[in-house]
Amino acid sequence: MSGEVIPCRARGRFKEKGFDLLVGDLVEIAPEEKVIENVCPRRNRLLRPPVANIDQVIALISVSKPPLDLVFLDRLLVTVEKAGLETVICLNKIDLLTVPETDRIEEICDVFRDCGYNVVLASALTGLGVSELIFGFRNKVNVFAGPSGTGKSTFINRLKPSLALPSGPVSQKTKRGRHTTRHVELFELDEGTFVVDTPGFQRLNLEGIAKEELSSYFREMASLPEPCRFSSCLHRAEPGCAVKEALQKGKIATWRYNHYLDFLEEIEELERKKY
Repeated sequence: MSGEVIPCRARGRFKEKGFDLLVGDLVEIAPEEKVIENVCPRRNRLLRPPVANIDQVIALISVSKPPLDLVFLDRLLVTVEKAGLETVICLNKIDLLTVPETDRIEEICDVFRDCGYNVVLASALTGLGVSELIFGFRNKVNVFAGPSGTGKSTFINRLKPSLALPSGPVSQKTKRGRHTTRHVELFELDEGTFVVDTPGFQRLNLEGIAKEELSSYFREMASLPEPCRFSSCLHRAEPGCAVKEALQKGKIATWRYNHYLDFLEEIEELERKKY
């Protein structure tokens, strides 16, 4: 029954146990009854967007309309690093930039590439970067994640035009995207190659991340050759901090470090509210 679509409902026990089925779940079914009998153990899962058994996350961020949001991108990268997944950073709408703006984007790309990320400059409108993404998609389950209006559905239409997914313009008033994708959906691009389209989201909290582990999700901090003097170092004002030393030497971008401090303060506030 390879490739066959079988509409199924879940057994009542899943709801009774409060178990949520996710797009990407591998399941065992009773074909005659058309019910899901069992969910196989997940290799991984993301809470936002809610998907399971993913090979690769495409962090799709626009550089214009809506403007580039590096805070959101770093939040997304932290959550994906925690899940232990690979990430491709795709900066969309490059065609809308002026030459000076493009130079600034290239500087930002260099920071992420130095961290070890694969960065693709793209335009869903012109097709720039599409072939590069397709090459990295093969034989994987890929999920697009990012805010509304960044072009996730438009990009998937580029990858497979026959899908004809709806897309919409950015609001002229708020400069944010409008929700055109309402639910998470899995599409097959080619045999063994899948892509997940997801609704956009503007907020991504950091619940479930301990303050002591946050720096391990910033690759440039986690990969420093020498450790801090104290294993409990939070990289703020502690003596013998390797992260602060690397920052002073220009090995860590100031804006990335500032995002780390903001996230750390947010996590500490979440911890205070628990007690």
